[in-house]
Amino acid sequence: MEIWRDIKGYEGLYQVSNLGRVKSLGRIDNLGRHWKQRILRGGLDKDGYLITILRKNIKSECFKVHRLVAQAFLQNYENLPQINHIDENKENNRVENLEWCTAKYNSNFGTRKERYGTRDIAIRIRARNEHRLTA
Repeated sequence: MEIWRDIKGYEGLYQVSNLGRVKSLGRIDNLGRHWKQRILRGGLDKDGYLITILRKNIKSECFKVHRLVAQAFLQNYENLPQINHIDENKENNRVENLEWCTAKYNSNFGTRKERYGTRDIAIRIRARNEHRLTA
């Protein structure tokens, strides 16, 4: 079942759902124009994340959809800065696929080896007697 919540700072204008969709609410603007409620399409940013543009008082601002979903539906008790896509699909913004995390956790999560390769890294250890050991 789809649940809708107001987007902070855009109450009465836009809502985000637990399924990762964003909609503009039906309303009458300051010029007396009628706007119908509709689901926003959005697009992809340069990193492959779904984004949408929200407008208020002539000002437009671009938002990542996964961040809007997390802010509306997930508690962030530890004030963590990033959001991880658990299944690593940047277009799957369902609330059950998102979690707040640290930058380190997010960069090390999942397919790190595929993203950075599996190259061997030489490790050098300097022993107390100043001889070099190579592993």
